[in-house]
Amino acid sequence: MIKPVVTSFVLLASSTAVMAQSNSESGWRFQPEFSVGGGYGVTKLKDEDFDEDEAAMKAFALVKFNEYIGLEGGYIDFDEASNEALSFDPSGATLALILEAPITQVFSVYAKGGQLWWDGEASLNTDVVDADTDFDGDETFWGIGTKFQLAEHLDLRVEYERFNFEVEQDEINLLQPRALDMDVDYASVNLQYTF
Repeated sequence: MIKPVVTSFVLLASSTAVMAQSNSESGWRFQPEFSVGGGYGVTKLKDEDFDEDEAAMKAFALVKFNEYIGLEGGYIDFDEASNEALSFDPSGATLALILEAPITQVFSVYAKGGQLWWDGEASLNTDVVDADTDFDGDETFWGIGTKFQLAEHLDLRVEYERFNFEVEQDEINLLQPRALDMDVDYASVNLQYTF
């Protein structure tokens, strides 16, 4: 799951130096920069069987081609969601295109959209049945955010992202009487360091 995302991101990041050398004096200026960061936030699970707030942690790396466009790869560890009998513990890797609009020299807004590759363990614990099953999938996601400059190389990002987890009923078997279609809203605060 994570290997194709990491491979693509490393290839893209390593090509920035070559592309920078070939930059011409055209109107579109290629000014690459590389950032890493991490954050913590709260998720809101929206499903008939799960309706609760949980925590989530994330780490990310970002290559910006200029001040407006970038590509971000990340990893998110969602907290376990549970009801009376079923628990679901997902995590996943993301790859997203970021479009940023600088408002001032120290403040900008951005939007992003991309793909989430996730896997998770579902556990059913009742007096009658005790079973564990692993699931995985890939879904599109989107997000919006704001970025504040704290220091020359350090930024604070506040963002909102919307994810979705879908598991068909025939995959679940005994774990659930119907398919899982869980929307997850994720609000997070992140620190980003730019090299």
